[in-house]
Amino acid sequence: MKRMRRTASRIAFAPASAVALAVLLTACGASKPADAGHHADPAALAWADKVCTGVAAGSAKLSQPPAMDPGDPQRSKDAMVGFLTSLTAALDDMAGGIRAAGVPPVPDGQSAVDKATTTLGDTKSKVADTKAKMQDAKVTDQTSLQKAIGEADGTMSKLSEPEGPIKDLKANPELNLAFAESPTCKRVYGNA
Repeated sequence: MKRMRRTASRIAFAPASAVALAVLLTACGASKPADAGHHADPAALAWADKVCTGVAAGSAKLSQPPAMDPGDPQRSKDAMVGFLTSLTAALDDMAGGIRAAGVPPVPDGQSAVDKATTTLGDTKSKVADTKAKMQDAKVTDQTSLQKAIGEADGTMSKLSEPEGPIKDLKANPELNLAFAESPTCKRVYGNA
């Protein structure tokens, strides 16, 4: 049971959330500009603001980890399936938020977006596979629940990249600078 809570917490509350996943949430305000005299282009800052707002909206679906009930293994399994469903929806929202922001106004901006949305799509596929396995798992007692949790944890632990798709966006030096200077990203995610 503790292992499942760790998995759910890692997905829901990892400094990215998440999956959430990661995955996904600490990146906007994390980096300091490499050169204090060089600042992000205002259009790139506005783009980063939109992305951080979209990622935050997607991650809001993960604010509650699954309610695990040690006395009711089936209910715990159902809670985890529900959480994985929410995680899938959050990943869709995050990808949609990145796409809705448009092409970043920086060199190679489209390739950064393509890579980030591909990462989200790959993560979503893995989460969907984990959810399907969890749904199909025969859970009748704590032992069978632990087995299902162990299998899910094995897959989900591979997805716990703290910055998620934002890492792909920040690989672009101009976008990295924009994320570091974005007032919205700093407000939503802080400087951690």
